[in-house]
Amino acid sequence: MKNGFWKKAGWFALMVLPMVASLVGQIGIGVLVVVFMVIGSILNMQGGGFSVELIRQAILEQSMDGIIASVLIYHVLALLVFGLWYYFGCGKPRIVSPGKVFRGRVLVMTVAMGLLMCIGSNALLGAADFLVPRIIQEYSEMMELAGIGVNPLAIIASVLVAPIGEEILCRGLTFHYAGKVVEGMRNKKAAFWTANCLQALLFGIMHGNLVQGSYAFLLGLCLGWLRYRYNSLYPAMLAHFLVNFTSSFVIGYLFGPLPNLFVIYVLILVVSVAGIILLMRHEEARR
Repeated sequence: MKNGFWKKAGWFALMVLPMVASLVGQIGIGVLVVVFMVIGSILNMQGGGFSVELIRQAILEQSMDGIIASVLIYHVLALLVFGLWYYFGCGKPRIVSPGKVFRGRVLVMTVAMGLLMCIGSNALLGAADFLVPRIIQEYSEMMELAGIGVNPLAIIASVLVAPIGEEILCRGLTFHYAGKVVEGMRNKKAAFWTANCLQALLFGIMHGNLVQGSYAFLLGLCLGWLRYRYNSLYPAMLAHFLVNFTSSFVIGYLFGPLPNLFVIYVLILVVSVAGIILLMRHEEARR
């Protein structure tokens, strides 16, 4: 019994470790990139000397660009590091081509899930804007400063690279170790949803803020289900890409013509959630 407890504790620690490594990596790379950019800016400024005002000016000018650049650098490095960790730390999973996974209804199902997840999460934000407007306003300002959907580096990081790296980290590594934590549970369905909730929770925490973390948790549950249902990371990666791409470039055109009413967002949210649940139940019934 004692050995079993420590074994579970070890798997739990391994489950949390990728998220901790991710947060440390983001902060560390962010600090290093900003420091180098600030130093470079100071050295390029005319007049010589290192006054407090000169340093303050350099920090103001370079910090945001440095943070955006560091996000892309982190995601590229994370793709390599967590990719190798996943391959060698999870039993060297067999690598198959996406074409073998996306056959028939799997591709249709993945695209439908991704679009519904995007629409539902944005409807949730729209409804929350009526309930906690100050928090949503602060979140919106933060996303604008981060250059999401505008800055080319931020677009590459969030739309192209993040869906691959974050799926390897969360639905790959974290989900694998979460499965070890719940190993031995008699009810396989309960075991899956427990592991799925654990990885989704860590996925939400990894985003570092309450608003993004809240809907990331819900998205993580759906992405974990896709990973489990089709026994592959590819569907989760594609759905994640669709969520980020559609949120950045398409959702404004879909929601723009609609009346800005709380009941409208709630209705869209309910329909989206119902659609996701029906798709899941339909797929489960085919087993």
